[in-house]
Amino acid sequence: MKKALLTLTTLAVSIFVLMACNNDEETRTTEPITEATEAAEPTIDARAIFELDRIYADGEKVMISETNFEGSRLTFIGEEQGGTVIIRVGETDIIAYINPSTDHPSHAEGYWHHHLYLASTEAGSPRINFMELLPELGIDDNEEAGDDNTQSVYQRGNLHYVVETGEYRLRLTIDGIMHELMFVEQ
Repeated sequence: MKKALLTLTTLAVSIFVLMACNNDEETRTTEPITEATEAAEPTIDARAIFELDRIYADGEKVMISETNFEGSRLTFIGEEQGGTVIIRVGETDIIAYINPSTDHPSHAEGYWHHHLYLASTEAGSPRINFMELLPELGIDDNEEAGDDNTQSVYQRGNLHYVVETGEYRLRLTIDGIMHELMFVEQ
């Protein structure tokens, strides 16, 4: 009796949680809940998704399939200022918070620099560090970066919006070679 009551309670709580997490009429499913039903991945309301289109190594175009970058993309969530970007490099996702401003001199120069924060997007907040987050790529250390994690150079890589073409460029230096990953909107 206790076992049946526990099973019934567990099932009721599971159904309640699923309904509470998925209260949008358009996304509800009529499929029965069974042990074989896989947990649904949470949906993300992306503002924009940019897929890897091409790569340049020291200015020369290289085949994406010959690199560790296949499957890379940028997913922007929330507001442009104070929003989030999920940077997928190969199979690794990096979450960074952004706060770009068209007042930044880089916008007028055509390569709009995006600061990539760990959490808070306030000026002077800590930045991400591609070298630490993607150790498998062997990103070069930049001795000029030092230990000040509030500066762009600390990132050991940069994300730019190319104003003229509407693309994003992720730049990483690996083994002394500048890699430019170019992303186009999907």
